[in-house]
Amino acid sequence: MEVKQIKLDDIIAAHHRIKSYIRHTTLEHNPKLSYLYDSKIFLKLENHQVTGSFKARGSFNKLLTLDQSDQKRGVIAPSAGNHGIGLAYAAGKLSIPAYVYLPKDADESKVKTLKMYGASISFFDSIENARLTALRDAKENGYTFLSAYNNPAMVTAGGTIGLEILEDLSDVDVVISCLGGGGLTAGICIALKTLKPNIQIWGVQTEKSPTFAVWHKTGKPVPVNLEPSIAEGLSGPIEPETITFPIIHKYLDKVITVSEEEIIHAMREMLDDQYIIEPSGAAGIASLNKVSHDIKGLKTAILVTGRNVSWSRFSSLISS
Repeated sequence: MEVKQIKLDDIIAAHHRIKSYIRHTTLEHNPKLSYLYDSKIFLKLENHQVTGSFKARGSFNKLLTLDQSDQKRGVIAPSAGNHGIGLAYAAGKLSIPAYVYLPKDADESKVKTLKMYGASISFFDSIENARLTALRDAKENGYTFLSAYNNPAMVTAGGTIGLEILEDLSDVDVVISCLGGGGLTAGICIALKTLKPNIQIWGVQTEKSPTFAVWHKTGKPVPVNLEPSIAEGLSGPIEPETITFPIIHKYLDKVITVSEEEIIHAMREMLDDQYIIEPSGAAGIASLNKVSHDIKGLKTAILVTGRNVSWSRFSSLISS
């Protein structure tokens, strides 16, 4: 899909489609971070979204456009956790069967939540095996396959967050977004760069899974060495043909990579403010030490994308 095929009007339509099913989350000024980094820092609290992450936006956006026969057959998705949870929640609200394929090491709290929402779940050796099997089963059974990012519905839903940020802080200078497969960031890029071309948008990846950091630098998809990361929502292989890369390469101003230690430090820092943030959701805050000079004196919005982590895992990480 070409970049021009997803436009601001598509994002506005998605906003109207899903707004009665999701929350317009708070864009909250954070005094501590603002003081530490000599900036005016605001947190976009998608960890307070229904299901505890931004992912429900994309699922509702897609499921609400399915015809009756597709809804009856059901939807299927591979997921590290939050995408599956968003899909299960949306499917439950709309009475659509949902099948979620997980890696066997998925966070236990996410597995419990999926069961609570009534999804049919299966486990695989890796997220890539889950993806390939879900694609096969979708074809064989007539399910609608829903990628967490490589789908226009996910991109336009991501853009609704951009609309909310501008509604709440029209003079924002910089937006920092966690960057996994790119659906969220691509949508934000289209919304914000269309409405406010001079805004700076930065994506954050882990040092262990820096696919877009490498692709953005080289200008094309190339093989990237990947390692397991505590931020599983930002990790794993990305299809070279994903629709998100051309958008990100065109609009994103830079990609920052953060270490596992920096993510854990961010989780600890935010616990002092009474926030439980999962590793993937803390990546934007984790990048602040590396961009402190660039954001000095600016109004900076940072996406906090999720909170879904078991207490045993959370406490183990922040104690390490």
